[in-house]
Amino acid sequence: MAEDLKNYSALVVEDDASGLAIIAVMLRRLGMRTVMERFADSAIERAKSMSKLDVVFLDLGLPDADGYEVLQALRNEPNLKDVPVIAVTARDASTELPKTQAAGFDGFLGKPLNRNRFPDQVRRIIRGEGVWEIYQ
Repeated sequence: MAEDLKNYSALVVEDDASGLAIIAVMLRRLGMRTVMERFADSAIERAKSMSKLDVVFLDLGLPDADGYEVLQALRNEPNLKDVPVIAVTARDASTELPKTQAAGFDGFLGKPLNRNRFPDQVRRIIRGEGVWEIYQ
């Protein structure tokens, strides 16, 4: 199963070390090349420097910026404006999900991530589908 996503790259932006590790491990098990960043500024610079970027998993609450600001910075980069950016957050989904849709995110995954559903969610995102799901 890991072979089907081996040609894809993901950037995970998450300030919590354990959350970062969990997402990275799940993506790597799917065969994806995974780059991790904990701060907004370094994440934006990393995204701009990556030769191939297929998806960004972006925590909304970073210590140096809000995830919405990071999304705008990515959308302002010509080479990154079409890369899917998925909000990943433990914030209240009833308020954040509509805000992320209005802001232009390509999907929403509520924390904690569901390890059983995550592989299918990633495959759907890579296929260009919007994935808007809260933890259940």
